[in-house]
Amino acid sequence: MSLKSLVKTAVKFAPIVIPIVQKALKAKKNVKK
Repeated sequence: MSLKSLVKTAVKFAPIVIPIVQKALKAKKNVKK
C-alpha cells in the first residue's frame, strides 16, 4: 500500500471513526465523575 492510498482510506473512514472516538472520550469523562 502506498501512502496516497492510505490517506484516501483514512479520509473515507474519518467521518465514521471520529464520532465514535468522540463518544468514547465523552463516556470516559462521565465515568470519572
